[in-house]
This record gives sequence, structure tokens and C-alpha cells, in this order.
Amino acid sequence: MNNAKFELFRCCLGNGVTVCNKAVTESGDYKTIAHISSTGNIKLYVSADYIPLEAMGIIKADAERLRKTFLEWWNGCAVAYKYEKILDCLPCGKMVEVIKAKKPMTVTVEELTPYYMENY
Repeated sequence: MNNAKFELFRCCLGNGVTVCNKAVTESGDYKTIAHISSTGNIKLYVSADYIPLEAMGIIKADAERLRKTFLEWWNGCAVAYKYEKILDCLPCGKMVEVIKAKKPMTVTVEELTPYYMENY
């Protein structure tokens, strides 16, 4: 990537952080290059070599900060709330399996928190 054509821009649109290249516009808006979820997952919309190493380092640091903040909040939530949020993000068939298993909520939350973190 030509660093002269790259200017990192980040904004919050309510569901994590949208990462753009301010030096390039598409359809009248900055070029979206990635999204960082509230749980710290990075989804790239361009190839990794498009993003300069310094900018990628900033994106990864932002993702780690969001993940840490989310986990601090998540660990303070009641088990019943976590159970509800996890069930809400499961595909219907998987949700039915979880309910039919009749495991204690604490066990289900512990087992499925990693899934929630990756898919939220």
C-alpha cells in the first residue's frame, strides 16, 4: 500500500468501531477497511497488505482495548443476563440443543462465552 494514500480514521457507529482510510473515498464516503466489534474481533474488508503496519498496530491495539473493556463489563453482569444474551446470539437449532441439555446456567454461560465473544 502506498502510505501517501492512507490516513487512518476510526469512528463509532453504535456497534463497535468502523475503521476507514480517510485518504480514499468510495461512493462519497471514506473507504471502509475494517470493523472492530464490541468484543474486540477485527473483520477486514480489504487485504491485510493494504493497511500499513503502523495502522494495523493501532487497529490491533484498539481491538485489544475494546476486548478488555467488554470483558470487564461482561464479568460484572449477572449470570441470567449473560445466559439470555448468549441464547439470543445462537442459531435456532443450537439454542434448542442448549435448552434441552438442561445444564445449569452457570455451566452453559461458561461453556458458551467464547462462542459469544467470537460471534457478537
